[in-house]
Amino acid sequence: MKKVLFLINPASGKLVGQNLKDCIISELDGVLDSGRYDIEYSARDIETQYDNYLSNYEIVVVAGGDGTISQIVNVIAGLERKPKLGIIPIGTGNDLANSIGILHLYKSQGLGALLKIILECKIVKIDILSLDNKFIFSNYLGIGSDAKISSDFDRLRHRPVFRKIRSCISNKGFYGLLTLKNIFYRIPFDVEIRYENEHSATEITSLNSGIREIVITNTKIYAGMELSSKCRMDDGKFEVTVIRSMWEWIHLLFAILRRRPLDTITRNLMQFQTNRLELNFTGDTFCQIDGEKYDRPCRGEKRLLVNVITSCEVIAT
Repeated sequence: MKKVLFLINPASGKLVGQNLKDCIISELDGVLDSGRYDIEYSARDIETQYDNYLSNYEIVVVAGGDGTISQIVNVIAGLERKPKLGIIPIGTGNDLANSIGILHLYKSQGLGALLKIILECKIVKIDILSLDNKFIFSNYLGIGSDAKISSDFDRLRHRPVFRKIRSCISNKGFYGLLTLKNIFYRIPFDVEIRYENEHSATEITSLNSGIREIVITNTKIYAGMELSSKCRMDDGKFEVTVIRSMWEWIHLLFAILRRRPLDTITRNLMQFQTNRLELNFTGDTFCQIDGEKYDRPCRGEKRLLVNVITSCEVIAT
């Protein structure tokens, strides 16, 4: 069994991934024998590409963003022998890496320091969630305005005009423009929420049409901010936050600027923890999982079920 597989998304971080292979080899020279690790570029369909192959390594290090990591988590969750997960955060969204301290280390001390931490293999456990036992994710699921922004980004990123825009502004800057474009988007139907409370009793809440978004999170950081001061990534629970109005949506910006969890600055915020959530609705809206669009789960008459299914080991600072 080899120690490490480095899996690089060559399209991540304004194509930073294309130059990363040589940097990793240089940093590992004299540190780890070349026969103990492999470096590969990921294909578009990572889940089909690797399947059971990842069990051949002690550690799988993903160089990419939350979307790339999510695909690898999908593979790891189904393995009997799960490798440890390492992260080199070079994506547009790096919320999982930010939540476990890896992003700060990478930005402040560079690749060499990060590889040292990865080889030392200090781990934390994180819960893995499922949507309808079909879609597996570790970070977040968004329904509504944030997912509409992700859908627009995914639709435009493959057009020639996007390449010109990308040469002028960062992906985050482009996301900012799309946020302004979708500032008035609302979920156009009523939603019924059923969840298990802290006493294992079922609670039912009805939300009228016109709310902005529903966010299910397991990471401390979501889109660069903390939503909940109660988040523990390994407690078998996840956080549900409902953004009902424009004012609450503006508070998301306040949370970033003030570097405080949203629940500490927004009165009457609808937020709770649970290990099982059911959403019932009739209508069409947008859905995204770990930064990637998944519109199919939110079309027509739907009953969506979110629950914790397993956990995995992630290398942290």
